[in-house]
Amino acid sequence: MSVSADSSAPTSVISSFAPEPVGLHAALGDEVRLGIVRELAAGTALNVQMLAKRLGRDPDLISKHLRVLREARAIERVRPPDTDGRQQFYQVPQGTLRTLPDGTREVDWQVAVARFRI
Repeated sequence: MSVSADSSAPTSVISSFAPEPVGLHAALGDEVRLGIVRELAAGTALNVQMLAKRLGRDPDLISKHLRVLREARAIERVRPPDTDGRQQFYQVPQGTLRTLPDGTREVDWQVAVARFRI
C-alpha cells in the first residue's frame, strides 16, 4: 500500500516554525534550557538579565543557552514595542503557545510538546 501526500487535505499547522526534531529534543534535554522555555511559556518576552534573575544563574550562562535554543528553533528573538532595541528579548515562537483549560501552558513546536504549570 502506498501513501501519498494529498495537497488538498487540510493541515493543522500551529506555527510556521518547523524545528528539526533531533536538534529540538537535544536542546530541551538540558535543565537550564528547559527552565528558560518554562519561563518564556508564561507568555512574556524576557531578556537575558530577566531570565538570569528568575533562574538564579549567571547572565553569560543564560546567553549561551539562549543561543542553543535559538539555533534549535525552540525560541525566537523579538523586539517588544516599548523597548529601544538595545536589549534582545526572547519568546517562544508565535503560534506555538496556548493555555489549556486547567491553566497549564503548552508549547507545541509540531515535533515536540512541552507543558508547564505556571
